[in-house]
Amino acid sequence: MHTKAAAPIAFLQGRRTLPLIEAYFELNHLKQLFRQGWLRVGLARERCESVAEHSFGVALLCLFLADSYFPEADATRVVRIALLHDLGEAYAGDITPHDPVSREEKLKRERDAVERILAKLPRGAEYLALWEEYEHGTSFEARLVRQVDRLEMGLQATIYEYQGAGDLSQFFASVHKALETPELKAVLAELEALRPTRPGV
Repeated sequence: MHTKAAAPIAFLQGRRTLPLIEAYFELNHLKQLFRQGWLRVGLARERCESVAEHSFGVALLCLFLADSYFPEADATRVVRIALLHDLGEAYAGDITPHDPVSREEKLKRERDAVERILAKLPRGAEYLALWEEYEHGTSFEARLVRQVDRLEMGLQATIYEYQGAGDLSQFFASVHKALETPELKAVLAELEALRPTRPGV
């Protein structure tokens, strides 16, 4: 995995501290971990987002979309799931579909990581349940976050295209497959009309 720096949890090796501080040092690795898919297509490391930056974008989009487009959704639940959805990557890394890791193995690695981080916290079981809800898509809110996770990737791809990264259509193919709701499909259609590399432009 390509990272900006080593996992910060190493700084606490052999030291005792509050569970909250330990959990923060663990999740801070998401700030060090590049989104590997962008690097795979040649994006320069100095321009590549971290997993934490992606998660921040997903959480804000989820808030805005739940409030404006999906009044039937529990917006608080949506945002809580969004904040937790990438937590497993702190230890498992950002495993992409191009890596030789099965879906089952990826899920196991990430679940082990999430449990390791959250088990020490007073409401860890509740947070783990929200993460599981996301992974298995067992609620409308979880399925919405899964779609927004991909939509955010499309938004970021468009920005990278404007910044000179070339045609990133392969990422949009993934977004198209993930989106289920008419509302999000309409947002994607608007986004694609803005792309600087769209066919015919």
